Amino acid sequence: MTFWKFLHILSMFLAVSIFVGQGMLSGAVGRSGDVQALRRVLALEDRFQPIGGGVFLLGIVFGFITAITGDLDLTQTWLIIAYVLAAVILLNAFLYHIPYARKLEAAIEAGPDDQMSPELRALVEAPSTIWFNVFDSLVWVAIIYVMVAKPFS
Repeated sequence: MTFWKFLHILSMFLAVSIFVGQGMLSGAVGRSGDVQALRRVLALEDRFQPIGGGVFLLGIVFGFITAITGDLDLTQTWLIIAYVLAAVILLNAFLYHIPYARKLEAAIEAGPDDQMSPELRALVEAPSTIWFNVFDSLVWVAIIYVMVAKPFS
């Protein structure tokens, strides 16, 4: 069980690092107004998003293996909460973050290279970007809390 638990924690740590790190980087670069830098950051994100997603899914698999080999009841309340929170992260990725990145890329391609177009600026400065990033951060913190504290168990 210890080996699987290690792989679970390592995978999740790596996935969170990739997702949160690239989100913080692209947000900071976007706010800088440097179109060329944002283009390069988004190109890197295109490479790392599938890696982060794959590692996140591996972390989930390792979590199930850890639970099964540790004789944990997979229907314990804290685990169900963790399943829901993990699903929320995946839904946010597919319903908001990936489409938002595609919109950014399209706005960059359609606009000038030396300054932000009004469309790109509107995307970068949209309040929804802040709210989704805050929401994601809270969900990540909640997952960590649930996995450590095991509430309702």
